[in-house]
Amino acid sequence: MLVARGFRLSLAETFPLYFHRRMNRLFGIEVVCEGQVSTDRPTLFVCNHTSYIDIFVLGSVLPGPFAAKLEVAGWPIFGQLAKLQNTLFLERRARRAAEQIEAVRHHLHTQGNLILFPEGTSTDGTHVVPFRSSLFAAADHITVQPVSVAYVAYEGQRMTARERDCYAWYLPDPKVQVPNRPFVEHFYAAMGLGRSTVRVMFHEPVTMLPGQRKECALACETAVREGLDKLLAAELEGMDDAKFAART
Repeated sequence: MLVARGFRLSLAETFPLYFHRRMNRLFGIEVVCEGQVSTDRPTLFVCNHTSYIDIFVLGSVLPGPFAAKLEVAGWPIFGQLAKLQNTLFLERRARRAAEQIEAVRHHLHTQGNLILFPEGTSTDGTHVVPFRSSLFAAADHITVQPVSVAYVAYEGQRMTARERDCYAWYLPDPKVQVPNRPFVEHFYAAMGLGRSTVRVMFHEPVTMLPGQRKECALACETAVREGLDKLLAAELEGMDDAKFAART
């Protein structure tokens, strides 16, 4: 990546896709997509957020870097990988909102696509929390595509809540200030899991008009929520309800 970016080779755009696909294989994840990825440049992809594993899932099918909270830049190994992939680091504080909006706008207009998690947090993967609309202000006249990500199956059967928690990395209680388990412990445990299926639904893109960030954010949030509900409710071929009840 250093060489490709230094010499502005096309490999700098394609290598992240390859890297994330290899990471999916390492975690035993099959990614199944529905719908069409926007080919407009730039496109702001807005997605629900369950885990750092979303990065591998979405990075394997979407062309473009991620926006991440500033703390990620200091994470061991992952911070360096994020920097290599041209991640846009944002300090999400109200007093810095104008600067962050300008940073997103500058990225979209000078570097192209960007993948954003507008919830501003991660969840257990079964619901979508309200999208924060502030960064949508950077996307005037830009194509915005909502994307739903659902962890649906484990070892060929419907994924239980307990199994989903092995992939999700979130704050189980708003009053708790640490994730459900330490990051390194969660990461290595996730690599030792069995085969899983993650479904990704690409919704109809929209073009955001000036002054409509709240309306655009709400429309995208609704599309992502409805898509997630649909993906989680869908019956899987060969699903055994009795085995699911026993595993639950």
